[in-house]
Amino acid sequence: MTKRQLIDDIRRINASAEPQFLMQFDDAALKQYLEHLQSAHQRNLRIGGWVRRRVGAPRLRMVS
Repeated sequence: MTKRQLIDDIRRINASAEPQFLMQFDDAALKQYLEHLQSAHQRNLRIGGWVRRRVGAPRLRMVS
């Protein structure tokens, strides 16, 4: 799979990933990221860093 194909496949799952940003990575890193996205997508997981907080949802607070 070419670098362009990897980036296109990544963007099908994560449309917010900018092609210019992804071009910085080598083929192996892109393939690993694509596999991670595909695995999460198949399990229908929501990855916390990519999910916006719902309006009205309580904020989490640090406790000591």
